[in-house]
Amino acid sequence: AFHIRELEEMNVSITKIKIGNLSVNYAIPLVAEALGMDDDDSKVKSLAEAIHRKTGGNPFFMLMFLRSLCDEKLLKYNFGVMKWTWDEDAVNSKIVTENVASVLVNKMNRLQEETQRMLMVASCLGATFRLSPVMTVMKHISQVEMRDSMRASMISVSG
Repeated sequence: AFHIRELEEMNVSITKIKIGNLSVNYAIPLVAEALGMDDDDSKVKSLAEAIHRKTGGNPFFMLMFLRSLCDEKLLKYNFGVMKWTWDEDAVNSKIVTENVASVLVNKMNRLQEETQRMLMVASCLGATFRLSPVMTVMKHISQVEMRDSMRASMISVSG
């Protein structure tokens, strides 16, 4: 948004396009394409309809929901039949999150603890960052935490 305002102040012509939610008829090809399957497959249609029902047709939420099904192993690739497979009852019973922040928090909570800590450090450096400063800070944090835990355990620490 910040960059768009700068461009508008420079009188650059900007076309804004409002993208609404997809109808179920457009949700089916989206899901089929994401899975590399035919959109006339009845199982794909059923899955797409369930995802559409749960997300209201929001394309971002549809793809995030599909990704969460994979992450939670409710949607798996079966190499025996060379297709994606899923349990329709499990998909239908899965609760969908209603906002982007909750989706990202849930995704981050599934990461390993060390990865979460690294992302916290990186987030302090801004939207873009170099890995080497993050690693330096992580090394320092690890040393401090180890020292603190040793002190808490009544182990003598020097330095």
